[in-house]
Amino acid sequence: MLRAAVPGRCIEFFFDVGSPYSYLAATQMERVGARAGLPVRWRPFLLGGVFRATGNEMPARVPAKARYMIDDLTRWARHYGVPLRIPSRFPVVTLRPQRALVHVETTAPHALATAAMELFRAYWAEDLDPTSDAVLARAADVAGLPRDELLAAIEAQPVKDALRATTEEAVARGAFGAPTMFVGDAMFWGNDRLELLVESVRAS
Repeated sequence: MLRAAVPGRCIEFFFDVGSPYSYLAATQMERVGARAGLPVRWRPFLLGGVFRATGNEMPARVPAKARYMIDDLTRWARHYGVPLRIPSRFPVVTLRPQRALVHVETTAPHALATAAMELFRAYWAEDLDPTSDAVLARAADVAGLPRDELLAAIEAQPVKDALRATTEEAVARGAFGAPTMFVGDAMFWGNDRLELLVESVRAS
């Protein structure tokens, strides 16, 4: 049963297209928002910047975690019924796609989820390079945005500053990894916390 929308509240979804668990969560955000009765605000940030600021380390750099993570990701993808292909380029520095998404967020927020999902699919389902001009241009096309404008914006100082500010905001609010979701002051970290997010909203 879907829950009626609650005015003034939303699920803030902080994500990075280079994060596999962000990808898995992203495939479920529409459903989660509907079940919680809240709109989802997609918020691209830079996971590498979060790690540097918090002293955290990506699981793939710890051999035992890396081995487990591949099985875990495969299980979650099967559970959700979504495609997953471990990229041959992993990890990647996601400055370019995250900046591109910040540009979309500030100029065409209605297209942000579409553009982000296209980049997620390119990387995590098709093993394409999300930092390349070709993949970024394709995301612009799918989202109905001018590709030349999006590519040019990646090097624009206001876009760089906006991505840095969003990353710093997430850290200041307690984020240490991705995906991180907030409903007001309540923070939920990880793809496996989506059900807890819904339960928390329904109980409030």
